[in-house]
Amino acid sequence: MTPGEERKCPDCASGMHPIRLIDKGHGGIHTDLEYSLAEAHRSFWLGQYPIEGKVVAYMCDRCARILLYGEPSKST
Repeated sequence: MTPGEERKCPDCASGMHPIRLIDKGHGGIHTDLEYSLAEAHRSFWLGQYPIEGKVVAYMCDRCARILLYGEPSKST
């Protein structure tokens, strides 16, 4: 999808607008959602998965359906 192109709801064909999903981490700190590949393994030293990108969300203006999309990191 190209920048500026309007997303359409697959259920009702209305326009969709971006929203922010809020994840409260340890201590109530808000973080953006990220994703890793299914076959990824945790780092031996840090115990973290390698991040491939972030998760972006869109909500339908009419029926309120929320869709999630993966947005790859620029370095990928």
